[in-house]
Amino acid sequence: MAEKTAVRRLAFEMRRRPAADSTKTNSIISGALWAAGGLLLELGAGTGAVGSSALAAAGITGTGGWLIYAGGIAGALLRGFPDALQGIGGLAIALAGRLIPRSKHLWVRCAVQGIIAAAASFFPACAAYSKPTELLTGIITAVTAAIFAVCVLVLYERVTVRGLDAADNGDCALAAAIIGIAFLTLGRLDYPPCNIGRLLAGFFMLAAADRKGVLFCALPGAAALAGLCACGNTEMAGAGVVCLAALLSCALSRFGKITKAVGFVFFGCVGILAGGVIDGSWRVFAELAAAGAAYALVPSRLLGARDSDRADNAAALVMKERMSFAAGAVNGVNSGLEATADTLERRYSESLPQIADKAADKCCRGCPNNMVCWGQKYELFHGEFNRLVKQLRSGGEISEQSMSPLAAAECVDRQGVIIAVRRAYDQYLMTSSEQQHVRELRRIYSGQLTSLSEILSDLGSSAGKIRTGSRTAERRAEKVLRECGLTDPSAFVTFSKGGRIRLEAYGGGEMRADREYLGELLIRALGRELDLPEVSVSGGRVRVTASERALLSAEIGACQLNRGKNRVCGDCFDSFTDPSGALYIILSDGMGSGSRARIDSALTCSMAVKLIKSGLPLSAVLETVNTSLLVKSADESFATLDICRIDLNTGECVIYKAGAAASYIKSGDRMLRAVLSSPPIGSGGRVTVPAQKFHVAAGDIILMTTDGAALDEEWLSRELSKERSGSAQELSERIARAARSSENGREDDISIIAVTVGR
Repeated sequence: MAEKTAVRRLAFEMRRRPAADSTKTNSIISGALWAAGGLLLELGAGTGAVGSSALAAAGITGTGGWLIYAGGIAGALLRGFPDALQGIGGLAIALAGRLIPRSKHLWVRCAVQGIIAAAASFFPACAAYSKPTELLTGIITAVTAAIFAVCVLVLYERVTVRGLDAADNGDCALAAAIIGIAFLTLGRLDYPPCNIGRLLAGFFMLAAADRKGVLFCALPGAAALAGLCACGNTEMAGAGVVCLAALLSCALSRFGKITKAVGFVFFGCVGILAGGVIDGSWRVFAELAAAGAAYALVPSRLLGARDSDRADNAAALVMKERMSFAAGAVNGVNSGLEATADTLERRYSESLPQIADKAADKCCRGCPNNMVCWGQKYELFHGEFNRLVKQLRSGGEISEQSMSPLAAAECVDRQGVIIAVRRAYDQYLMTSSEQQHVRELRRIYSGQLTSLSEILSDLGSSAGKIRTGSRTAERRAEKVLRECGLTDPSAFVTFSKGGRIRLEAYGGGEMRADREYLGELLIRALGRELDLPEVSVSGGRVRVTASERALLSAEIGACQLNRGKNRVCGDCFDSFTDPSGALYIILSDGMGSGSRARIDSALTCSMAVKLIKSGLPLSAVLETVNTSLLVKSADESFATLDICRIDLNTGECVIYKAGAAASYIKSGDRMLRAVLSSPPIGSGGRVTVPAQKFHVAAGDIILMTTDGAALDEEWLSRELSKERSGSAQELSERIARAARSSENGREDDISIIAVTVGR
């Protein structure tokens, strides 16, 4: 047993070692880059160019921040005295800025760090300003340093959480500004063998193309070229040749790094000859050769692999196509089922003349007068049987006296005719009842197939739009969830179209922390302000979702009053925030009052909440709840459903109603009323729930009611217009008491849900 344990532990350590080694390697590379950045920026610092103090003032935390100081001091000493004093003085100001308390708000930190960077760039060089033009240059340099520091800080905060997102316009703009300002400084490192700025630009573009593709090579390349051309110490033609050669060499990426590096040098030489770069052409060639050699020698894993991004994207696209294909298959099954059923009903369902013929065939087949009655007097007896069947169909009774005198005189078995017609008609009624039952079951099954098709199609569409985040942020979230009691948690960080972070995590076990404490831990781990996380359990698995805090907030107050002496209210409500950050308030009123109504409303409300939380489209949710109420019991059972969805980022408010009472929206000086005509859930037929859209802002009030609340709209408008400091709960209680007092003998359960929108 001990030997097995030792073997398992050894295997576990062997599995962990590559990840640990990779993390250690990445940490060393990251530290070396921060130190090199501080060194190179300080070496190139001077009039019109930022120094290492601007990078140090960006507020980089951890080991990277101290390595920037180390690299900056080394660069200042290499510049020699007295220039070294200016660099060290700027670093001292940036270091003093670390004593300022760190704000939780990003833009406050940006303002503080920008001011520190401007001060660190401007004040140490004050003694050297002897002319107005030099003072103006110093001010421009200080502003540039502030912009550089702010861009570095914002991009650092984003990358720390989710990595660099090339599809995010904000990330691209920040990266371009940083690259442009950095190469404005690096271009000043002009030595006899080569220009460091041009050399690094070539290497940087080759590595960027390997990581994210040609577009990711072209955009920062344009920023680097702009910085090199603006620095004043490098030829525009030489910088253009290097950047253009790096871009053209991307066409050779599929042939390997060596071929790409050789192609980079070749395209550069062609550019030198074709562009007429005569002065310093040998230096440009040296820069091309050095950048190409460095790119070929540095291992690909250190430059950043691109395969994982492709794999993630391919997995999302494959999942989208599979779900879309499955949705089409389910929809095809449903269409085939409906077509087959229609064909069979048209071909094999009986009509009234067929019932009459069946009765006549059964009664008259063995009669000795069969040939006479159905040969010579066919019209008489055919019409007689049809008339008897129609009489039964109209709700009447038949007997021997029901036959016409002429037919009764000719028929030798009048009692047999009446019995045969009754039996044929009774069998027709039984068959019709069974067909109606099958038709209803088929409608329910068809509705479920349609809902399943919509679910698959919606999930496939969502899978194709997923933008994954940083694995580092996911590991941090998994650690938090593990500490809160979940076993084997899996966290997924994604981003919405607006760049808002969204966490979705799954795990086993039981959540031991409450939502407030869990939210605080996730905010610290992800570095973003999050809304209160939602925790749900299904099939023994725990799901945790949280979204970045929205622009608006909502306070919910609810008051329910029971009918008469009932101890249970027949209404049920719930509220939650979905993974996209939209707030849902769901209110249901069961048929009648008391315990029976509570069962129907609670089932309707709980099913709707669970299905919407799971990410299903609303149409599929409503169809599923509708069919569930239809089949849950033999007796009639239905409930109203009132859903209010508020997008707390855009202020869009959508109200869906299935047999529900009116809702009221107090927006500014206007009182809006939402009344939509539709049958309740569970009343039969396919559900089509109408919707009404509004736009709400801070200070608006939304009021949801059940039909037991009789409210005077003029009084309600005045009540909602009053200036008050009370909560939404107090408002709902006050309106519910007023509704109870104005019933005028009409008693029913009353539910009032008040939602106040704020910042």
